[in-house]
Amino acid sequence: MAQGSRGRAMSPADTDRPLILVVEDVPANLSILLDLLSGDRFAVSVAEDGESALEQVNYVRPDIILLDVMMPRLDGFATCRQLKANPATRDIPIIFMTGLTDTVDKVRGLELGAVDYITKPFQHEEVLARVSIHLELKQLRQRLQESEERLSRIIESAMDAIVALDHEGRVTLFNRAAERVFRCPASAAVGRFCKQFLAARLCRVLGDYMRCDGRPAPIWVPEGHSAVRADGEAFRIEASLSCAEAGGQTIYILILRDIEERRQAEAEVGQLRGLNRYLQEELLEAQAGEELVGAAGLHHVLEQVRQVAGTDASVLVSGETGTGKELIAQAIHRKSARGNKPLVKLNCAALPANLIESELFGHEKGAFTGAVARKAGRFELADGGTLFLDEIGELALDLQAKLLRVLQDGEFERLGGTRTQKVDVRIIAATNRSLAEEAAAGRFRADLYYRLNVFPIALPPLRERTGDIAPLVAYFVRRYAAKYGKHIDAVPEARLGVLQGYRWPGNVRELQHVIERAVILTQGSQLALGDWFRDVTPTARDALTLEDAERAHILKALEQTGWRVSGKAGAAERLGLRPTTLESRMKRLAITRKA
Repeated sequence: MAQGSRGRAMSPADTDRPLILVVEDVPANLSILLDLLSGDRFAVSVAEDGESALEQVNYVRPDIILLDVMMPRLDGFATCRQLKANPATRDIPIIFMTGLTDTVDKVRGLELGAVDYITKPFQHEEVLARVSIHLELKQLRQRLQESEERLSRIIESAMDAIVALDHEGRVTLFNRAAERVFRCPASAAVGRFCKQFLAARLCRVLGDYMRCDGRPAPIWVPEGHSAVRADGEAFRIEASLSCAEAGGQTIYILILRDIEERRQAEAEVGQLRGLNRYLQEELLEAQAGEELVGAAGLHHVLEQVRQVAGTDASVLVSGETGTGKELIAQAIHRKSARGNKPLVKLNCAALPANLIESELFGHEKGAFTGAVARKAGRFELADGGTLFLDEIGELALDLQAKLLRVLQDGEFERLGGTRTQKVDVRIIAATNRSLAEEAAAGRFRADLYYRLNVFPIALPPLRERTGDIAPLVAYFVRRYAAKYGKHIDAVPEARLGVLQGYRWPGNVRELQHVIERAVILTQGSQLALGDWFRDVTPTARDALTLEDAERAHILKALEQTGWRVSGKAGAAERLGLRPTTLESRMKRLAITRKA
């Protein structure tokens, strides 16, 4: 049977591994769980809806079922009810997967016979821990006597605190996670009454559960309850409570988590997901830029890239805004021995100095207002790889000193931390300033400049490599025509001549923005330039100086945007420049708004 909504056939090797049935209707979630659970430890079968899951268990009997709550037609609750009504499947442990936060839904799932739940978005450690625990508990219920040592090892390795109690409420088992959460060694906890570790309200819940007749079903203990550490500190928890038979005696099992600890973990997972998205975007940009980097006018630059890529030397890439300094950094990283490690980027001009320090070196929880969790800095994230520091000339002098120390010793401390960390990071820096002049004027540390300038690469502006304009235009036309669903098969010679005659103060970035706008405006199969170059005729271009042409183009962009320099649809964005760069050029060209 092919893998899909009806599952997959079992190979002989699969019979030696626990089989997990994942019932989930969202393909992205299925992919995450398959990548996480598939391997040497588990065999995995999938079903995309409740009906398929009920059909599949008639052919292959899973050891545990991960069941989504929200599914079309037969939802998770209805599917669970039918599985528990069938004598052949009622003993299969079911763990609900849900993004719901309503306690009623969690209680409902446990009342139907589920043993636990996993919250979305998934935390990999939580999924593995919960699946492992409940798989082993299932086996231990079948042969508890002969597996007591194995049970102890599993419980000790669990991420959640596990406390076992006898019928009087005395602690009989206290795993390592419980020692950490309660700040109490197991030797001091075993034999004591549980009321010393649980708030009064939670003690009442436990007492009511223990007084139930027979063998009560597991229950969910929602947020709002508290436990007490050995030092008297109360902390909020969420937990599940169940019971089992061992040696003819009933034991009660409390599995609990510190809510604040869980939220910190969720915050860290969010940061890692953010890093993953960031790296994916960087990869896409790098792949999209490969054709640009191969332009003929950059032949000498690419030869320098080839020469330096295989070393660990620091590289300083200089050039005007929009010349492609970041693409050169990406090319150096890809061709280096660090190419399979992260390329992490930080724009030194995009954030205030206090935030840049945190971004570079990270911070500990409580290091400053708003630091609710530990955060890894860009140096940690780039360990083993490359750190690209864009606009390095904007870095404050005090941060330059701290950066110099990392470059010299490979050591730093997180903000608010005391532990020195060592990293192996290659530095590529970029600037549109003359750092030599900045250092001579005292605005940039000379020792840092020499440390960064081991291998300088200077990018020529687009006006000095006009032969590249035609292939760049062709590339951007193909790229944006595909993006906007246009069919453009020609760039008229006259319009290409206009583009080649313009001096491009914003360089390749400005050209890119112009072509994107032109593609949007084009109605037929030939590229239209709109009114951007209406005043830039061949005759006018011959008469204008570089400064005249640049001044005219900036003035036109300012007038078209109502003299709005920055922000969405501002002149800087239209010209493909950073707002600070545009303001600098306006000052140089004496451009001021008339009253």
